[in-house]
Amino acid sequence: MHHIFKLSAILALLAAGGCTNSDSPTTPDPTTPATTAISPATTVLQVGQTQVYTITPTTTSTITWTSSNESVLTIDASGSAVGLANGVATVTAAPESGTGATLAVQVVPVYAGSWSGTSTVLACTDLAGFAAAGYCAQSLQTTDTWALTLAQSGLAVAGTMTKSEGANVLSGAVTGAIGGSGDMISLTGTLTGFARGANLVITPISWNTLAGGGSITGTWAGNVTSPQILGIATVQWHVAGTAQ
Repeated sequence: MHHIFKLSAILALLAAGGCTNSDSPTTPDPTTPATTAISPATTVLQVGQTQVYTITPTTTSTITWTSSNESVLTIDASGSAVGLANGVATVTAAPESGTGATLAVQVVPVYAGSWSGTSTVLACTDLAGFAAAGYCAQSLQTTDTWALTLAQSGLAVAGTMTKSEGANVLSGAVTGAIGGSGDMISLTGTLTGFARGANLVITPISWNTLAGGGSITGTWAGNVTSPQILGIATVQWHVAGTAQ
């Protein structure tokens, strides 16, 4: 009987130790719900653009869709949103049961397409060879023409630009970005061509325009250089144009 008692005690200890083994694998809880989100996560719409939103994971509950700013964006009972005006609105999806979701959407002006207009030199500072050639003296307060053809995706724009310099034309590729206020806040690239007696290169260094109602206005500045002229001119233009 004494040996039987000892064997029973040892078996009990071994069984207890097996229950507290820290190396035992943990099985994930299959009932953990997935994070609720609005899909697709399209956060930028152009004015006039339509986007149909859904909620994930899919639910059989009736979803109430709302917009925090219906003057900027509207959304109907089926989740179809329409961008109306430049600004930001928060889309909310609230199911009858379960967790809802929100998505901040920025509506931006339409820059995609072709534009043409005029640019007037507001300020001009030339140095070295450009000063000797009288570039600013020839350019200040003059008005020339420009044209843009842009594609637009999210907050990015890209395309081609031409700008006349007197009787000649410079052209090149440009890329840009749309800021939080809806302005096109940058446009960089190079415009090249023969003008005013030399091969000129205009490099945009700042750009700030806003499109609305088929028009575009603002300012931009750039450096003018030339492989034939040792120097540089820094020019600021006022731009105004319309969609074509």
